[in-house]
Amino acid sequence: MKRYSFFVTLIAVASGCLALMANLISGRLGYFGPYIAPMGVFFFPLIYVLSDVTSEVYGYRVSRWIAWISALINVFFVSGIMLVVSINRPVPWCIETDNSIKNLLVGTSGISGMLRVSVAGIIGSVLGGWVNDIIFQRLKHKDGNKGFAKRKFLSSFGAEIVDTFTFITLAFLFTQGWSIQMYVVQFILKYAVEVITEPLAHLLANKLKKIEGEDVFEDRNKFNIFGFEKRS
Repeated sequence: MKRYSFFVTLIAVASGCLALMANLISGRLGYFGPYIAPMGVFFFPLIYVLSDVTSEVYGYRVSRWIAWISALINVFFVSGIMLVVSINRPVPWCIETDNSIKNLLVGTSGISGMLRVSVAGIIGSVLGGWVNDIIFQRLKHKDGNKGFAKRKFLSSFGAEIVDTFTFITLAFLFTQGWSIQMYVVQFILKYAVEVITEPLAHLLANKLKKIEGEDVFEDRNKFNIFGFEKRS
């Protein structure tokens, strides 16, 4: 792999954008038939799709780094907005806009909104992504280049369980609309995206392997959750 790959940069940017979109819209709950789920299900599963492609082509370390970059983008985004609306007084005709931004950040009740959703999303994605990378790399070491669909489905299954439980609990516990069915609906919807996008993910991974001209096999036990090599 090239030291600074253009495609790694694209994947990192896409992952960060998807995380922002998911956290921004997840405070809005919507109906899927008679059931309720956060609207972030339209975007967040695609992060794991990109993570699978990254793990397949570039290895555990790069996948971990991209996950942390996406988390930091969300931290900077929310922190920057909160800092501005906290230290600067709006002009009279922008008070309504200022209130709308504050409601977006913390919700009308003060216990929801993008701030809480972002914290939950960051924690959920970091833990879920870690599980995803570990399972994916272990299966790749076992099966080699064969079995992409198998390791994608199994790694995503474990990751979505961890992420869904963490995210729904931290983001919506004790808020209006929270219920056990949210966990089930969230998991089913997100995992369905993983299944539907498998052919596209497989095609993308194969294309990138040919372009990069290298297939990375890593011992994930050499690296920690941050993607840095462990000291012996």
